Amino acid sequence: MPNLAPSPFPFPAPSPFRVGILLALALLPAACGAPPADGGAGPSGGVAAEAPDLTLPRADTGEALALREAGRDRVVLVDLWATWCVPCVAELPHLQELSTSFAGEDFLMLGIVLESGGAEEVAEFVADHGLTYPNVMGSDEARDSFGPFLGYPTKYLVGRDGRIVKRYFGPVGEVLDEEIGALIGTGALD
Repeated sequence: MPNLAPSPFPFPAPSPFRVGILLALALLPAACGAPPADGGAGPSGGVAAEAPDLTLPRADTGEALALREAGRDRVVLVDLWATWCVPCVAELPHLQELSTSFAGEDFLMLGIVLESGGAEEVAEFVADHGLTYPNVMGSDEARDSFGPFLGYPTKYLVGRDGRIVKRYFGPVGEVLDEEIGALIGTGALD
């Protein structure tokens, strides 16, 4: 005879399907891709020692922007991102804030937009999100010139000497403020 004792829980037992969905949602990464083996720190794991010598068209004007020339004697944060990447888009207001707050301190915020349609679409997206820092149209070659690509968003902090100081994978937050400030102030992250 089945046990008809009342359950101590006021809700039915979850189905295996519900458990699977909840588990999948809990395990979703905070970025659009697999996490790096080194936790996002770099340069390591094949990351280029120097920022690549790229010249890419700005999304808004089509004007060529040369990374080395634009970044000469400046600290540069390069953000590889895509318009369809939810964590990338969520981080854009913070990156705009960084661009504004460090504007007078030899700092360049640079977005390299990948896999997001044509320049006209990207320019409209950038304008709609209030981004005033340069965003250029990227390519697979531009993406790969920094080293193995792990997913979106990936950022590279470049020192005044053009060398990559650190790689970040996924949304970063306030650490960027601290590390950009340190690199501008002392030339090092330590």
